Amino acid sequence: MISEHSGLRSALCFLTMTLFCCASLHAQVKGGEQTGKSKPKLAHVYQNALILSNGGLHTVLPLNSIIYQPSKNQSNVVEIPSGKFRFWPDFLVKNQDWIYTFEVTLDQATGKKPIPARKIEEFTKLNRTVIATYRQNPISVLSSKTDDSSAEVKEKK
Repeated sequence: MISEHSGLRSALCFLTMTLFCCASLHAQVKGGEQTGKSKPKLAHVYQNALILSNGGLHTVLPLNSIIYQPSKNQSNVVEIPSGKFRFWPDFLVKNQDWIYTFEVTLDQATGKKPIPARKIEEFTKLNRTVIATYRQNPISVLSSKTDDSSAEVKEKK
């Protein structure tokens, strides 16, 4: 009897948390204030994040999650969110034409192992914004202490 209800219970918990997060995020976006000519005060969810925007939609990414950014896509990284917020999976589906994801290991994300330089060079040929992911979710990537080859490729572009 318990196992029959555990699936339903899990689904209800997931739905409740999703609705709560959406409502909270919506309230935070609406709560952003602008004072005079200064930058608007953003809700805390946006303060330490990258904001991607395109086609009337936006999403948030962790800082340092963009591995490669071609100059043609610079305008998609914005300081102020506009349009409707979308969670990462939905935003990615709607923007696959200019976003590419690269699954990293935890050692690469923490900077213990570098992302191979040949991979970074491949990204430059894609001409798409490359987002580091871990288990299909965006993740920050710290610079490697052992190899600075990826930084050299970024600087060349």
